[in-house]
Amino acid sequence: MTLAALLLVASAAGQTPDFVAQARAGTAPYRDVQVARAAGYRPVGPDFPGMGRHWVHPALILRDTLDPAAPPILEYAEIGGQLTLVGVAYAKLVRDGTPPRGLPVPPEAWHFHQGTVEEESFLRSHAGVAHAMPGPQIAVLHAWIWLDNPDGLLATDNWALPYARLGYATPAGAPRDAARALALAAGAGGRAYLEALLHAVGQPNAEESGVLAAIVARHQTAARALAPNVANLEGCWVHLWDDVKVAVRPEVWVRLAAVR
Repeated sequence: MTLAALLLVASAAGQTPDFVAQARAGTAPYRDVQVARAAGYRPVGPDFPGMGRHWVHPALILRDTLDPAAPPILEYAEIGGQLTLVGVAYAKLVRDGTPPRGLPVPPEAWHFHQGTVEEESFLRSHAGVAHAMPGPQIAVLHAWIWLDNPDGLLATDNWALPYARLGYATPAGAPRDAARALALAAGAGGRAYLEALLHAVGQPNAEESGVLAAIVARHQTAARALAPNVANLEGCWVHLWDDVKVAVRPEVWVRLAAVR
């Protein structure tokens, strides 16, 4: 059964609406980022194009139980010139890769992080190229309770976010590649994220890194000129990766092909 089908089952049972209501009630005060900071949340890692930036409350991650009204992670993105709460995430330490219990969600909605929360570790984990090792992991569940996600409430990425950042409505059925190009167009953060991802995953040498930075800058300019034309943005993203492939050694491209 697909994740979408499982979510429909949960919703039909009356669980998901209750979960969302509790999560919204508990986090409504944190729509003011200063209230979140006073409560103990702190920004960690980069600003992800399809997630925003994670604000983490370490003490809540270490709790034994999961509370829909008290997520350990808040996700903010700059929209309309101010930090805006767009979603939340639940996290719990696990040791055997088994999804936690305690929330009315399908097990398949959880994903896992391992190691530190340094920027490179976050980038590799969210790109899906981190290798699992024995030892503790952090199970993470995203819930897009403050910004509708066309891929579903519990999808890891929300590709409506690049459109929201620039004040555009999300086109129905818009391809993810168009949203990724739009994220690059959105500003310095989109460019910095993509450059960091190319470095963390591809491990290019110094010469390749310089060429890749120029490629990203060139396609950022192109994406800005094309926004918000979905068809042209999708092509812009494809052409960017065509240029990346030509610019790096084969072994670097093999690593990068997993995240293009």
